[in-house]
Amino acid sequence: MRILGIDPGLGATGYGIIEDDEATEFGLITTDTGQTTPERLRSLGEGLEEVVRRTRPAQCALETLFFKSVGARSVIRSAEARGTILYVLGRNRVPVTELTPATIKLALTGSGRASKHQMNYMVKRLLGLGERVSEHAADALAAAYCLSRRQPATARRRC
Repeated sequence: MRILGIDPGLGATGYGIIEDDEATEFGLITTDTGQTTPERLRSLGEGLEEVVRRTRPAQCALETLFFKSVGARSVIRSAEARGTILYVLGRNRVPVTELTPATIKLALTGSGRASKHQMNYMVKRLLGLGERVSEHAADALAAAYCLSRRQPATARRRC
């Protein structure tokens, strides 16, 4: 089964595709900070549309937003980006499973409080990636991997 993982953000949205327990593609959809918010959201939506069109995922694992202590403006922009992402996925009829960062961390490392460094290491190790993986793409691959572990083994092989 082909699963798209997404780590949402307005400046950089990470994405990763897992199929048959392998990472087949990952990267970033970035927006230009010099543009207005509507232009950035359009750019994010168009970038995600291209990823969905090209990869045709059966499901999507979307990391929920988590903020320790940031300003309201940052929270609002992240929520707007997430809304754009949900719209594109809904429009393309891609089922979405939302996963908390702690759930994803627990699935990959055995601890819901794993560091970014630990997560990146486990993503590369579990998926056999020797190359550098950006933080956002690693988070997206981790979300996809977590969702893939929730699927019965027959479903993972069948699709």
